[in-house]
Amino acid sequence: MGSSWAAFSDKGLLSFNTSNNRTNFLEEIKRSTDAELIEKPSMFHELSNWLIEYLQGKPVKYNGALDLRGTRFQKDVWRAVYEIPYGSLSSYAGLARRIGKPKAYRAAGNAVASNPIGLVIPCHRVIHSDGGIGGFGGGLDLKRILLALEGILPDSSKESEKRTDLKSYFAELY
Repeated sequence: MGSSWAAFSDKGLLSFNTSNNRTNFLEEIKRSTDAELIEKPSMFHELSNWLIEYLQGKPVKYNGALDLRGTRFQKDVWRAVYEIPYGSLSSYAGLARRIGKPKAYRAAGNAVASNPIGLVIPCHRVIHSDGGIGGFGGGLDLKRILLALEGILPDSSKESEKRTDLKSYFAELY
């Protein structure tokens, strides 16, 4: 998976990223917040422990505080994504229905794409309604790895998603 970068505010986890380098991540945080950046490794113990367990294939959910910053709609979508169980999937349309806006599936997709706390808010568990794998900010290779880790795909190859009925993993009633 490579390096991971996280930022906390006094309210909770603000950002988690696995695709940027450190410099880009810090620049992104500076652009999106007015806060002074302080490096304090002790704030990351809970997140680190969760990440280690998750990457060992344990069905764990991060229970630390989250500092969600976005529109009300985005936060509603992110909360719905956060509730998708380990080893299950939802679709953009399913998320829209879940938050009471059934016609807003494209907007739900945009909200998923702007998720600042990827992996913790497991946007890799969101796919197209037709069973297509969809997109992922960390790249489709990483999405396949995460879905294989959770037992949804048999392996992380591109071919495995074609051999798997991903719709059978929808958990729309979570």
